[in-house]
Amino acid sequence: MTNKAVNIFWFRRDLRLEDNAGLYQALNDKNPVLPLFIFDKNILNHLTDKSDRRVEFIHNALSEIHEQLIANGSSIEVVYDTPEQAFRSLSTKYQIEKVYTNHDYEGYARDRDTQIKIILAEKNIELFTFKDQVIFEKEEVIKDDGKPYTVFTPFSRKWKLRLEEHGIKT
Repeated sequence: MTNKAVNIFWFRRDLRLEDNAGLYQALNDKNPVLPLFIFDKNILNHLTDKSDRRVEFIHNALSEIHEQLIANGSSIEVVYDTPEQAFRSLSTKYQIEKVYTNHDYEGYARDRDTQIKIILAEKNIELFTFKDQVIFEKEEVIKDDGKPYTVFTPFSRKWKLRLEEHGIKT
C-alpha cells in the first residue's frame, strides 16, 4: 500500500478529460488523483458478441485518455473485474481517501453505486458523485406541486424557464 493518500476519479460513461464535472472536483481536492476505469465483468460477461462495438469504442477512448495523461505525466488504472472487487483490491493497494465520479442513472448503475458506497464506507472512504451528462436532473424540472410532468409542452416551457434562470437564453 502506498503511504500517501490519493483520491480516485472513476471514469464510467464520461470518457473525457475536458468538461468533466467529477474529474474537475477531484482535481481541486488536496490529494493526487488516480484516474480509474473498470471493465465491469458483470456487464462484459453477459455480452453475446465478444467483438461488441461499444467495448471497442470504450477501449479506443481509454487509449486516447491514457495518451493524454502520459503526455501530462500521469496515467490511468484500468481494471477488468467487478466494481465491488476492484475497489476492495484498490483499497489494499492505495490509501484511498475519496472516490469521485459522475452520476449514472441506469438501474444496474444505481444498484452498483449503492454497493460501492457501502464497501467504501466500511473502509472510511467517501464517495462523491456529480451531475455531468444532463442539463437538469429529473427533480430539477417538476410541476409546482412537486410532481413530474406527463405532458411535453408544459415540461418544455418549465425546462426553458430553468435555463433562463441560469442565464442561458433560449
